[in-house]
Amino acid sequence: MPQFSSSRHRKLMDASEYALHNAVESEEPRESRIATTIIEDHQKYREWELRHANLLVPVAEQKAEKFQILALRKANVNLVHRRALFTYLQSHTLSDQLRARLFRLFHSTMDLNEAILVEHRQYMLAFSSGLSTDHITDVMHDERSSILVDQYERTFARYFEMKCYMANAGENTMTRQLVNSALRDSQGRLLRLRRRMETELPRQSHGSFEEQELLARSGRYEIQNYLNV
Repeated sequence: MPQFSSSRHRKLMDASEYALHNAVESEEPRESRIATTIIEDHQKYREWELRHANLLVPVAEQKAEKFQILALRKANVNLVHRRALFTYLQSHTLSDQLRARLFRLFHSTMDLNEAILVEHRQYMLAFSSGLSTDHITDVMHDERSSILVDQYERTFARYFEMKCYMANAGENTMTRQLVNSALRDSQGRLLRLRRRMETELPRQSHGSFEEQELLARSGRYEIQNYLNV
């Protein structure tokens, strides 16, 4: 069992576990498949539980709503980065040689098969944690965060795609110059998005996570009715 730093930390984990179990019944096949895989494998679930609890520590340390939201956005950015390589491989058809070159780039000291297993496990854990952090964002009625995280994920995917292209590109100088220019542009967009995520707050305050939980116990918010169980 993970060590909880506070009652807030435990409540955040309760909400996260609910979201993960609820995803088993998701109409989205990938969500259902990954959530089921994590839950039905005791070792994988234990690892998810420990990693996710650690991910939520900075959120649990905050008392005020705005700081909880900002910390949760940072957690989501972390998950975007951890999913990036496998997300890229899922959406691009690469030869065995190019795929092996990418894994050597990110896991230079590992055997190829070991690197694939490590990266796949990281993707599974990060994806399942994302299901939970998305749920907590919904619980806190923070549409602004959902929009910003989605924009960041799409921009980072484009940036990561170009980084991978450069890693496998030949010596065509003009092509590399063009991609480098696009990379700098994407880096600038990512930096601007990070600044927005660190400063922009919801247009309307709905209270801290604890306040939302108390309202949920009253049955006012359907999304949180699980807290009455």
